[in-house]
Amino acid sequence: MDTPLEKYFAQRVKNLFNNLHDFELNGDEVSMHDLRVEIKKLRAIIKFLGTIYPKQQLKKTSHLLRSIFQKAGEIRESQLLQQWLHKHQFIVIENTYFPKERLDFLIADFRKYAPQYKEDFKEIIEVVSKFVHGTNEILAEQYFTDINAQVEKLCRRNLPDTEWHELRKLIKQRIYAYNWVRHEHESEDSHFAYYNKLQENIGLWHDLEIIKDNFSQKQVYLSQEMDVQIDFNLAWEKLTSSHKYRERNVEEMLSKQLIQG
Repeated sequence: MDTPLEKYFAQRVKNLFNNLHDFELNGDEVSMHDLRVEIKKLRAIIKFLGTIYPKQQLKKTSHLLRSIFQKAGEIRESQLLQQWLHKHQFIVIENTYFPKERLDFLIADFRKYAPQYKEDFKEIIEVVSKFVHGTNEILAEQYFTDINAQVEKLCRRNLPDTEWHELRKLIKQRIYAYNWVRHEHESEDSHFAYYNKLQENIGLWHDLEIIKDNFSQKQVYLSQEMDVQIDFNLAWEKLTSSHKYRERNVEEMLSKQLIQG
């Protein structure tokens, strides 16, 4: 009988190729989002395996997957900027600093290399598969217990916002790892709702951090163009207000965990 990890891994393989195929055909946001999620889940498995086996044996695999994920991340970041600017109608900033042509280029480039990514995925899966099938499920149970304790401990600390993104990644690792463990009852993870909501809130907060960083990198605030200055002042005010709102949401959720603890 397959272990929970083996079943989980098999589903990732299937979804990975399906999502890549969909994006290769359509270049749409949904298939890119789904592809990134599957890559994250596969990276989570590799991270777990790296705690058991010599990391050197997984080094090339990790590098290949990270490279594809970074390319997908560039598209995600550009989509995020486009959506936010379009939603709030900051057309001048969009056209001047973040033109849609940039996103179109990134999508076209990713689709062009999709056949190569497919070969990379095959190589990654071939290597990872051997480790997955050779791993005793007790090790996955021990890993989940450990990472669950880490998440609980961090959530009870008064974490500065500089550590929220790392906390989010750890929460995701914990959510994924729950699926690698055999459970006596198929009931839902009792802590899933809280942790998932928390990581979603941190994600929304972090999205605004990314937009602010892009504004700073492009030095939009230095523009001498009057229409850009007007757009930027409005955009920065909107960003700051939204950022504070998302920040409060995360702080409130973390304080709830403190009260529960």
